[in-house]
Amino acid sequence: MDYDQPISLIVDEAGLIRKDNSSSHCQVCETNGAQYHYGGLCCVSCKMFFRRNAKFDLDAHDCVFKEKCGITINSRRACRYCRLKKCLAIGMQRELLRASHHRRVKSNEKPISSTTVMSPLDLLNNDRSLLTEEQKSRVSNVIHTYDTKSSVSHIRNLLSTQSKHPVKMRLKMAKTNILEIIISMYQGILPFFETLPEFQAMHRCDQNELIERNLEYVGGFNAILVFRDAEVPFSTAFKNGFPSIYGPTVVDDAINVALRTDTDVTLIKLLIPILLFSTSYFIRAPNSVRNKYQFFETAMNSIFYNTKRLFHIQNIYIEIMFKYMIYRFGYNKASLRFAALIKSFLDQSMCVFQAGAIESHDQLMQKIGKDTELPFKPQNEKLY
Repeated sequence: MDYDQPISLIVDEAGLIRKDNSSSHCQVCETNGAQYHYGGLCCVSCKMFFRRNAKFDLDAHDCVFKEKCGITINSRRACRYCRLKKCLAIGMQRELLRASHHRRVKSNEKPISSTTVMSPLDLLNNDRSLLTEEQKSRVSNVIHTYDTKSSVSHIRNLLSTQSKHPVKMRLKMAKTNILEIIISMYQGILPFFETLPEFQAMHRCDQNELIERNLEYVGGFNAILVFRDAEVPFSTAFKNGFPSIYGPTVVDDAINVALRTDTDVTLIKLLIPILLFSTSYFIRAPNSVRNKYQFFETAMNSIFYNTKRLFHIQNIYIEIMFKYMIYRFGYNKASLRFAALIKSFLDQSMCVFQAGAIESHDQLMQKIGKDTELPFKPQNEKLY
């Protein structure tokens, strides 16, 4: 051992002297630049996660993915249960978090402001972005509108109301409750569609055809984001009701797709308009046809009115999304992540397609389709 080599020491939040491991890997998500926080060697992101979730009761919850979540820099946001459990496993202690907070409260020193974490939208203000001012504004509008119109808050309220029932009643009502959540999720994305200026400028009949073609599949992909934000997988309705309706095969496939899907919520929000303005999907077909994995002939042969206009709209949103991704990640990583997102959508679409063979799901989608049909506007019809 070289005793002449200087050793760098640091003091963590708990007041413990530690060797500086700034070049070490985070023992939670395996990213670089880890230091000791609350008794464990982790990165700043996992440190902040531990601070926010230390009170999360692991005994009262379960991992819906059967505790098989591999926590990495790309998947660390997918499962709060497994990430917190790994934090505790590497030696991070809730007691040190409380002790650190107590010392900060008692200290007479001027508090040090925490480092501001830039949101994805803040990055748009940088002059190095390839986005034009109009495109920056469109990104902001899409994300803000999605967040405003999202059904996450409504679904959280449903889960909160359901959780107040006795356990036996929750188990008995799990199937009904998860169907109610699915309906809210599909119907909740329609207000977002209606705010898009290109959608507003379309004929009402074309709006309805777009919804009829794409709602089931785009809504199914959107479910990944909604279920994450609303923490639906932790609910009794999901853990008991979802498998009872769809069976283990569809459930396992859907869970695997969700685990593989990019955890950057901004990318999913920007992708949804691209998927909406597409003619590549098919109108719902009868169960007897769908069970044979054949597409509805009428739907496949139908041509969407002014298809070139749809391609133009798609190109607008694709250009915006890809420029945004290049600025965030660089060209190579942006290309890989974009391709991975498209694959996730196709995989999720296959799950939705398989679910169509289930009678209760088929009836549910027929009901949602009727409920979401927009009324015809006889006057002042907007044109392309």
